[in-house]
Amino acid sequence: MLSTKRTEELFTGQRIWIDEMNIYGNTALHIACYNGQDSVVNELIDYGANVNQPNNNGFTPLHFAAASTHGALCLELLVNNGADVNIQSKDGKSPLHMTAVHGRFTRSQTLIQNGGEIDCVDKDGNTPLHVAARYGHELLINTLITSGADTAKCGIHNMFPLHLAALNAHSDCCRKLLSSGQKYSIVSLFSNEHVLSAGFEIDTPDSFGRTCLHAAAAGGNVECIKLLQSSGADFNKKDKCGRTPLHYAAANCHFHCIETLVTTGANINETDDWGRTPLHYAAASDMDRKKNILGNSHENAEELERASEMKEKEAALCLEFLLQNDANPSIQDKEGYNTVHYAAAYGHRQCLELLLEKTNNVFEESDSAATKSPLHLAAYNGHHQALEVLLQSLVDLDIKDEKGRTALDLAAFKGHAECVEALISQGASVTVKDNVTKRTPLHASGECVLIIYSKTDLPESFSDIIVNKLGFLFLLLAEITVLLVFFPHKSLTHQPCRSVYMLCICHYLVVNN
Repeated sequence: MLSTKRTEELFTGQRIWIDEMNIYGNTALHIACYNGQDSVVNELIDYGANVNQPNNNGFTPLHFAAASTHGALCLELLVNNGADVNIQSKDGKSPLHMTAVHGRFTRSQTLIQNGGEIDCVDKDGNTPLHVAARYGHELLINTLITSGADTAKCGIHNMFPLHLAALNAHSDCCRKLLSSGQKYSIVSLFSNEHVLSAGFEIDTPDSFGRTCLHAAAAGGNVECIKLLQSSGADFNKKDKCGRTPLHYAAANCHFHCIETLVTTGANINETDDWGRTPLHYAAASDMDRKKNILGNSHENAEELERASEMKEKEAALCLEFLLQNDANPSIQDKEGYNTVHYAAAYGHRQCLELLLEKTNNVFEESDSAATKSPLHLAAYNGHHQALEVLLQSLVDLDIKDEKGRTALDLAAFKGHAECVEALISQGASVTVKDNVTKRTPLHASGECVLIIYSKTDLPESFSDIIVNKLGFLFLLLAEITVLLVFFPHKSLTHQPCRSVYMLCICHYLVVNN
């Protein structure tokens, strides 16, 4: 960090190229602005530093001063010394965009007073107002609107600033944007309540057909939803895939938003273009969303577990509310899958328990066009807890999918050991052949072969079963898998290796006798 005295020594002691750049293209002036060193900035400018020098990404010292925590005086020095207030970076960001990102409303006023273009757009089409709405900076929004910013200008995906404020759950920003349409609020003809007006058609969709109410439902702030509804937003509007705001709220497990939409009359069994109801979306809500955000480091293991449990409870709460308000769990989508299928596929144990209780444990529809049962879906995706719930319903454990594969076959093929163990312990057969290759779960078992071998009493004639119609010997493949995967450092004297190895030899002799 340069001091003023040191700066003087550098520039008076020898001739230096003052705009020398580092590997990122930043000059000394960039760094001084970033650090908020106004005295150093003043010295650099006096010695002829280029106030409009862009770095590798096209950001000038003014961009840095606009964003910096302590860059207010630096910004004034740059502006007063001829810095271009409308210069844009390679991604189209102006200094005013940078103040919007970080909420520097005083600096935004300085830029606007010195000719900053209020509605300049970046490469995504977003104005500073879009950016301020996204990040929830109400004071800056007020500054921009007061200075004439266009609240109806479309940005990324043809979204209004109101879309972005609602999507990111900034209710104060939504209120400010909604009240910007006129200088005073309208008094409703039917009540004495004041109605907010955005100055544009409130149900105008973006490029994907999503209205501001869709965005609010996805964002999860019930206050945003109420503000939009009081402004006349239609909760029955559908996006280009036929989804209503209720679908969005259900998919994101926003209980209070679901409650508000249902209470105000949203159709709880409305289907989208794929035939899915909000109940389908609640049953399929993403259990791994927080896991993906947190990452997979060992330090986060407990936090991941807590997040997963919380997400499971949220999904169950939303699903229970929908069921209590006459959501139909038997509605099938266009592929024949109902909500039990979705809950099984996404591993929602608590949701499965609620659904099975509601349907009296009858989840296999005789007229279903689904190619896989809930048991198949849970097994294939490795959701052993969901699988255990299904196993308690006394269903046919050896039910086949369209290719004749059982749940055990799929679990073994995917290597889900806990699912394989649960199915076998409940009596699933290891000898059922599929319809295509005539293979059994034993052929597909791979690294699960030890579980199957240790927990199953194979018939004496199992050698007639374990050869598929292509003539491959599954046990020979299993022996290689065990040796190379499970016991890379063990010899054939190790008991599990020796057992499988002897089985392979015996089978080979039987088949080739």
